[in-house]
Amino acid sequence: MTQPEPPSLPSAATRLLLLLLSSLTVMAGATVAPSLPAMAEHFAMTPGVDLLSRLVLTLPALLIAVAAYPSGWVIDRLGRKTPLLAGVLLYALAGASGLVLDSLHAILIGRACLGLAVAMLLTATTTLIGDLLPPGPRERFLGFVASFMGFGGVVFLTMGGLLAELGWRGPFAVYLLALPLLAWAAALPETGGRHAEAAADG
Repeated sequence: MTQPEPPSLPSAATRLLLLLLSSLTVMAGATVAPSLPAMAEHFAMTPGVDLLSRLVLTLPALLIAVAAYPSGWVIDRLGRKTPLLAGVLLYALAGASGLVLDSLHAILIGRACLGLAVAMLLTATTTLIGDLLPPGPRERFLGFVASFMGFGGVVFLTMGGLLAELGWRGPFAVYLLALPLLAWAAALPETGGRHAEAAADG
């Protein structure tokens, strides 16, 4: 059984999108780090505030580790695009939830959902890279991804620091940068899952 060629997109545009999607993953924790002291002060009356405020930073990483394997199973069953789009949307909503929530526990739930979104987003993006690029170019591109993620980490942490000057909620706005990528990602080809297999079978 041979899979059909994926719908063609401008190679440069597709690769840029994959780079941008990959860079979102480094925003999960570090972006809000500059606001943690002010956040802890804001919720000073919450029992265990010192521990809970630190969990705001680390909880997404825990959920990423837990959800990465199930995300791979979902992507193999449903294809790449639907989980990717769901991950980007959840990423933006859960990441920016700190802009409106006024309970530290509710913010932690939002951060947990952010970790789930990153697990889905990271797995789907990496799988798409494997699907769309042949060996050789794929390995070189993954090198670019690693470099781009490092650069993105510096940029997003800087943005978070600047926005933290406006208030502890400010860095949560950075996650809304994922929304413009949603429509762009919708143009990506579907390269796997049951839908692609059905199309390949004719």
